[in-house]
Amino acid sequence: MKRGTFLSVGAVMLVLSGCGTVHQPHPISHGMSPTEVKNEVLARVRDWHAVKESITEVFTGPHHVVTVYHVKLLADTNPDRFRLEVTPAKGEPFEVIDNGLNTVVYQAGAKHYSVLTDDPNSLTEFRILGTDFPDAIQASRADGVSVSSNEVVLHLTSPLATNVTANTTLWFSLTTNTPVKWQSSWAGGSLTETPTHIQINPSISSAAFNFNPPTGVTPEVALTQEGTELNLVQNKVPFPIVLPPNNQNLVLEGVNVGSRANQQVVLLTYNTESGSPVVITESRGLPFKPPSGVSMVTEAVGLMTAKIGAMPDGDEIGALTLDKTLLVVEGPTTVVDGLINGWANASPSSIPAS
Repeated sequence: MKRGTFLSVGAVMLVLSGCGTVHQPHPISHGMSPTEVKNEVLARVRDWHAVKESITEVFTGPHHVVTVYHVKLLADTNPDRFRLEVTPAKGEPFEVIDNGLNTVVYQAGAKHYSVLTDDPNSLTEFRILGTDFPDAIQASRADGVSVSSNEVVLHLTSPLATNVTANTTLWFSLTTNTPVKWQSSWAGGSLTETPTHIQINPSISSAAFNFNPPTGVTPEVALTQEGTELNLVQNKVPFPIVLPPNNQNLVLEGVNVGSRANQQVVLLTYNTESGSPVVITESRGLPFKPPSGVSMVTEAVGLMTAKIGAMPDGDEIGALTLDKTLLVVEGPTTVVDGLINGWANASPSSIPAS
């Protein structure tokens, strides 16, 4: 349900692929080809599963508009989650907290925060030197290299969004085995990122990926009475919003409308009576794609079929199609099983589409 790579606000995306063949690192020396050096850099960073660092980013967009950001990044791939604290040189700072289940964006001083249906590509530029770094190197073609006693400089061709590539230069320390600077340029823009205070594979508490809104700050659509607010949201989408069966005793916390692949998506955020989060994503016209690394099995439930899988953090994910609406639920196993069974064996409540 997540993860891309990089687009600045109003810019282009860098699409990253998975890592290739794994081998133990060997010394890097003069006379090695660019591809050989690239593979040795990969061997030094392939086991990154957590990163804590600060980044200074300079982005040049259309019409040569320059934007400077100061970023604090926490990222952990087990489960896949991250936290960004972004401070623009001009404008208000904002936070992005992804707990592996949903993504929250909050701008300092705002009265509301947003719960997003997906990890926005517009935010992942800030993570290119984090746990995404190995994939960024793997996805790039090595064109040139220079080697000194303490540092290598790799010249790369990096894939961007459709029909766009970037010329990238990476400075990589052979003393710390961490990036010193990343610089990409393409027709219409450039990006320079300089990391500091880098910690690789630190112990990061799961509490670091929790969002605790300031006093008086509520979700983007504040929900106090389900009927009124949900009816307002229902007017924005062309399919009925399906609600959980009443016997699940879930408390509705937030509802957002977004889009994915040019299709509208509704995200319903609930809490169980014990406070565990449950997220239901609803859409039409979109195929179900399980999160990366999650294996799904198909099970018969009543007269319907559902796909069920275990998330890395121990929660469960389930998906089924009901009256042409794709329902995807993530949360505690007992809750997900109860919802899937309830939807498959009974007529769930829903709000008619307008």
